[in-house]
Formats: sequence, C-alpha cells, structure tokens
Amino acid sequence: MIKRLLRPGLVLAVSLLPVLAAAQTPFAQQNLGQRVNADDARMVARGFGLTESDSLHPGFKNVASLSSLRHVAVKFTGFGESADHEDATGTRHTSTTYSPDVRVALPVAKGRLAVTAGFSIFRSSSFQTRIDTTWNAFGEVIEGGHRFEREGSLFTVPLGVAWEPIGGLALGGSYNLVHGAITDLVWDEFDTPLYQWNALSRENRFSGTSVTASVLLKPGRRLRLAASYTPAYDIDVENEQYLQGVVERSTSTWRLSMPAEYQAGAEMRLFGRWRVGGDVMLAESSKLEGNAEWSAAARDEFAWSAGLERVQAHERRAGLGNLPLRVGAAYRRWSYDVGGAPVDEWTYSAGTGFPFRSNLGQLDVALSWSRIGDLQTNGRESTLWRLTVSVTGLEAWW
Repeated sequence: MIKRLLRPGLVLAVSLLPVLAAAQTPFAQQNLGQRVNADDARMVARGFGLTESDSLHPGFKNVASLSSLRHVAVKFTGFGESADHEDATGTRHTSTTYSPDVRVALPVAKGRLAVTAGFSIFRSSSFQTRIDTTWNAFGEVIEGGHRFEREGSLFTVPLGVAWEPIGGLALGGSYNLVHGAITDLVWDEFDTPLYQWNALSRENRFSGTSVTASVLLKPGRRLRLAASYTPAYDIDVENEQYLQGVVERSTSTWRLSMPAEYQAGAEMRLFGRWRVGGDVMLAESSKLEGNAEWSAAARDEFAWSAGLERVQAHERRAGLGNLPLRVGAAYRRWSYDVGGAPVDEWTYSAGTGFPFRSNLGQLDVALSWSRIGDLQTNGRESTLWRLTVSVTGLEAWW
C-alpha cells in the first residue's frame, strides 16, 4: 500500500508546496502571514483531533497519539481554496492550492513506541495587488500604478517520538526544525515604456528550532483527554534588501521571539458509532518580539473547534451506511490586528472518508466554508470555500 501511494503522493507534495494560483486572502499580506490549517481532512471535517488514537487511522496533530501504531503510516494532505474578497477598493476573486502537510510514522514496539517525521507549513503569505495612479514629469502625465507582491511561508520539520509507558497514558515529544522565507516586492510600474521603474525587494529568511511536548490520557472507555505545549522559542532572521534600477543591496540579521503555544482537547464516545469532541488553542502572540511593526499589531491568538463524527463500520451489505459522517465548527482570533481591530475567522465543515482494501489506509475529504474579518471593523472581508483531501497509507512493519 505504501509503495502504491508514495510515488503519486510525492509528486502531489512537490508540485503543490508553493502557491500555484493567484493569491490568498488580503489579510495574509501583513505581519507573519496567515495561519495555515495543516490538519488532515478528517480533523477539519469533525473539528477535533488531539485525542485521536486509532492505529488504523492515525492522526498527527498530537504526537503522543502515535504510540498506538502497529503499521508504518504515511499521510499526505492538500487543499484547494476559492475565495471572494471585498475592501474599500472593490472586490476580487482568488484561488489557492496547497499541500501543507506530509507525515510518516513507524512503530518501534507495536502499540507502545513509535517515531515520526514530516513537513508542515504553519504560516503563509501570498498576495499581489496594484493601485493605478499617475505622475507628472516634465509637463507630461505618466500613467501606471503602485504594485505590491508578497510571497513566502514558514514551515517545520518535526522529528518526534511517542511512548505509552502504562495503559491509558501516552507521552509524546518532537524536536522541530523551523525554516522559511517571506519576500516583499514593491515598485512603481509605468505604462509608458520610455520610463525605467525601480523595485525594492525585501526578503526575510528564517531559521530556528522549537520543541513540543504532548500527552494523551484515556481515563475510561468513553473519555479521552489530550494536551500539548510548545514553549517560546527564537528564530534567527537574515534580511536582504535589494533596490533594482540603481542596484543597491544590503544585508542585516535580527532575532524573532516566537510565542508559547498551548493546546488541549477532549473526546467523548456517545451511543453507537457517534463521537463528540473539541480542541482549544492559545498562542501568546502579544509577546512577539524582534520586529517593532509586527509587535505593535500583535495580540494573543485563540482558537476552538468542535464537532461530531459517526465512525466507519463494516456491516455486511450496509453500503454507504458504513461510511463515516463528520460535521464541525471552528473559530479563530488571529494573532494580529488589521485596521486597528482584531480579525475573527469562522469555519463550518463537513466530510466523509473511504477506507482502502483490508483497512490499510483511507481517503478522507472535507468541504468547509469560512468567513474572515469584517468590512466595517477591519476594512476588508473574505469568504472562502475549501476542499481538503488526505490520503493515508499503512504497511506492515514486520
């Protein structure tokens, strides 16, 4: 199963890692960019994932949950977005495609100890815009526009281990390599070919490390609890500015202090195949340091999500009745203000999944609708549809 999934999955991951289409929401052009939801399609659809511990359908949101693994697991997640945006200048439509998360895990001791690695984008920026204007030069009116482009992302390479020392208690930890780059390009664009335009390019390249500790607790047959903690950490930043036209280049270094992040989740087994649960997250983003402009607009980031899932079944001749059903809702307050006011994001989602033969993997899909910001308070507003697809493959370890 792994071999059959690996080749097309790698092609998908490599081809989709950059943004392929027009742009993200305009909110992504500021600060550290837009938080990317790297959860797989199952977690997006049902709204919770920290407590997941199904060895045949592993979740990577909580490293501790991987202790139950009995197979080598590979997971690819990608999504496509179609969005409409409105601000004082008018409306625009954009589309974006991402593969934000690729993970692999393997059991060292089946059901007790596992190791994992992967690639996960956690913040991203992609935005292009032009404002038409005119200049007067030597008595001549020159038409053109101010153009701004922003592109880049921050990603982690998590290296983790999960261990279940006693029944009902699993511990996890990961060492995360943090890297990325964000490039801003600003220039005046002249429609008259006789005039040479100048462009200012600013690129920030990020490099650092962080650690995450997590726990999964099963106090009974019906209840699961989970938590994770990422302490505050520093990222070294190399800034390069390049002024085209007059050919001027400068380089400087600085340090960005990233905030601590806390997560917690709970899940309850209801009657039959139904489960209910939720996750919460708090990032102390108001303590962001290193960039005065970013720090001035920073605020603590808070998010919650909750939902229902009817897990899959294997009843003879049940057909579509065997498929899982998932619905969820989520809220996020962004980590920085826009227009002098906080940015609120609401998401509603639904989805299902399709198991592979012999239960050695799963194809999951989730459809979600989101609204970001408010035209009156933030000066801009975005609504978007997102289709998330995840492919999980399992293979016998020995």
